[in-house]
Amino acid sequence: MPRAHQAVRLSLHAVAASVVMAASLAAAPTTAVADGLPSQWCTVNGVEAPPGNVYGTEGADTILCENDVKNVIIYGGKGNDNIRVKGMLIDSQVLGGDGDDTLQVNNLAPQNDDSSVRGGAGNDTIITALVVGTAEHGAAVYGDHGNDKITTGSVMGQPGPYERGGGQVFGNDDDDFITTGTVDLGGRVLGGSGDDTVEPRAVGTESAGIVLGGPGNDRIRGLADTAVTIGPGYGQVDGGLGTDACKVKHASTGDRVRSSVANCP
Repeated sequence: MPRAHQAVRLSLHAVAASVVMAASLAAAPTTAVADGLPSQWCTVNGVEAPPGNVYGTEGADTILCENDVKNVIIYGGKGNDNIRVKGMLIDSQVLGGDGDDTLQVNNLAPQNDDSSVRGGAGNDTIITALVVGTAEHGAAVYGDHGNDKITTGSVMGQPGPYERGGGQVFGNDDDDFITTGTVDLGGRVLGGSGDDTVEPRAVGTESAGIVLGGPGNDRIRGLADTAVTIGPGYGQVDGGLGTDACKVKHASTGDRVRSSVANCP
């Protein structure tokens, strides 16, 4: 009998130990595996891309990402590529490369690094939702070379002691057409060189926003060829070098005007 009781006790200890081990194994790897999972699910020309950076081919590609992408580079390469990210662009870059590319992404959402979209060489079409950065980590859209059409939501920084934002849109070279939401909280929109058209919804509604045409004969106005309202914050519109045409009106009047217009006849 003593041997039988001893066998039962040993058996119970073994079962308890196995339960504890199984519980620890079940708990520990869950976090490790979750942390290591790829944040994106993308296809290139209908074929699922492996985890990590996503690359197109030498020709025209269709790259589709169904959810958020984080800490990756999506590069179209040569050819007239169509790249769409349905989720947020978190600490990641979308690069069109050479060719007339169409790049469409959701919100640019930097957390620990920059988030950006670049058209590259060619006449590109870029569509994004919010372009909201911080003083430490920027959110930026670049048309680069070519006559680009850029459409974004609001271009902003984040509230803080100085409200210095990292949300920026650049047309860069050639003749660009840029349409944005409100430019505020340190957000900036720059047409760059060439004869650009910049159409923000509003500028500096709460604190400060800047719209700069740059070199060339630029047009700065509101949506659908209306007058853009700047202020009552420190909104700034500057046509830059060249013969520019601006349709601008101040939100405030008299001594309360804090917004400014420069280089616009």
